[in-house]
Amino acid sequence: MVVSVGRSIVPDMADRSAVLRIVTSAARESLKPLGLTQRGRSRLWIDDHGWWLGVVEFTPPRTPGSGLYVGAMWLWHDVDHLAFHVDAVRTGPELFRTEGQFTPLALDLSRQAAANVTVPREKFPALPAVGRYLTSRPVRRGFLFPQHTSLIRSVATTG
Repeated sequence: MVVSVGRSIVPDMADRSAVLRIVTSAARESLKPLGLTQRGRSRLWIDDHGWWLGVVEFTPPRTPGSGLYVGAMWLWHDVDHLAFHVDAVRTGPELFRTEGQFTPLALDLSRQAAANVTVPREKFPALPAVGRYLTSRPVRRGFLFPQHTSLIRSVATTG
């Protein structure tokens, strides 16, 4: 249930827990068979390739429901959080009204996630493919790790 307080809409906590339960169940059905692992009890799923991660996030909107964000993260960037260095897809949000209405939407989001996980897997099977990808991209001014990206570009394209 969504409660209106003044002009703002405040989601009921029961809605949030139902959404998380439904999204988690749908993601387990679609992503776990592909080898992805859920990060704790969060809406994040990880596709670990050793030197890069596929990242799937079922994004929570301001009201109960979920969106979807799928991308890749380079592990040569030494950061203490997950990042999307390469975007594959962004979808959503799908709003929660009832469990019966939201369950098929969550299943559809999880199937979209599974289909889009294959994009970076196919695009980045080895470091030379990453080098080709990076050299095809414009230099990102203000990017925190240009020296790492430049090194990967040169190593991946000369080896």
